[in-house]
Amino acid sequence: MPLYEYLCPKGHLSTEFRAVHLRSNPLSCTICGHEAVKAIVTPPRVFGDLEGYESPASGKWIEGRRARADDFVRTGSRAWEPGDDKVAARNRVAIQAKNEALIDDAVMKTASELGIPTT
Repeated sequence: MPLYEYLCPKGHLSTEFRAVHLRSNPLSCTICGHEAVKAIVTPPRVFGDLEGYESPASGKWIEGRRARADDFVRTGSRAWEPGDDKVAARNRVAIQAKNEALIDDAVMKTASELGIPTT
């Protein structure tokens, strides 16, 4: 639903999310209670498309939201979100610990097969 602005006779500004078909219906001012009518106080915002950039996943030039979405699908990736770096760091630590355990096991097995005593 769009957010509409309403102005009462005393100059108080109220905003409310409303269905489009209800936009012209008056609203009670949230400050003084007088009838407030729909007004355009803040001009509407228009968001442009994304600037072009090189995709970190595919290396291709991406121009706009549609190309970005297509690149995500093509590469099986997703947009970065806050906290992703912490999750990635935890995953790296876990993978490193697993790999070190595999190396330790391989060394112990090889030493045992060669008859080298292990402590």
